[in-house]
Amino acid sequence: MAGNMRNQKTKDKNGKPELEGKSWKMYGFDFCLLILAYCFSPFAAADMLQDPTRPPAELSAPQGNAGTPATSGPQLQSVLISAHQRSAIISGQRVTVGEKLGDARVVMINENEVLLKGSSGVQTLKLFPDVGKRLIMRSQHHKH
Repeated sequence: MAGNMRNQKTKDKNGKPELEGKSWKMYGFDFCLLILAYCFSPFAAADMLQDPTRPPAELSAPQGNAGTPATSGPQLQSVLISAHQRSAIISGQRVTVGEKLGDARVVMINENEVLLKGSSGVQTLKLFPDVGKRLIMRSQHHKH
């Protein structure tokens, strides 16, 4: 008779079987709580996280006409210098010294700029047009 009691399941007031003292309604409530907890968890908000390597918005936002580079004409995008060759990426096209780019010829490539010579004259393309070099003078008085 004890074996029969172990195999029998109790039923709730609606006649549905109970599992270990909880009715199906209680498990449904627990399931809803689980879904709500997931929705408010950090995993659900992962899509809203920002890329930590992304530059601040202030740097990528245009600052009027003075901060916006001119997009007319060729744009120097990258400079590649090796022991055997110097090349540059200008408006998406890879060029080396002596090659033609439109109606101009690439005359010089250095670390920061490319010189083009064409029928309209010499044009200098700078890798960072808004960045200039400044000479910093150190004080002559050193403390020992």
